[in-house]
Amino acid sequence: MTDDHVATLRVRLAGRPGKRHHRWGRPGPSEADAGYAALISAAFYEAACRRFVRNGWPADDAEVTAFITAARAAPNIIVPATAERLINHAIGKVPLEANDDIDPRVAIRVRTLLLTALVGDLHFGDAQLDRFMARSRQLAQDSLR
Repeated sequence: MTDDHVATLRVRLAGRPGKRHHRWGRPGPSEADAGYAALISAAFYEAACRRFVRNGWPADDAEVTAFITAARAAPNIIVPATAERLINHAIGKVPLEANDDIDPRVAIRVRTLLLTALVGDLHFGDAQLDRFMARSRQLAQDSLR
């Protein structure tokens, strides 16, 4: 997990996806980079739980479906069944094995698209986004150990 990973994702989540964080002229990380993929997955998990778990209970299927329907209104391609399974896994409603048939590259792309929508839905200010990124970074580092 590098500072570039965190900075690149933060820029994307801050609502400036056209800009990329580059340090010393190097290109930003790709979603295929293991550290960046771990950060995206950790941030997705954290955002999904913040958005869809209240008082320890996961949201009902209708709330998840409504969110995905709204997220699909953006000019992104999100397969609803894949998105629902990824969110439902993150909030503890389905086991990890439920996603075994999802190509890992597809899963990370869908998580990235949903993460952007989730963070937008959570309306983070700069300080909140910084805390969210720090928590996501810690989760990602823990997952890589």
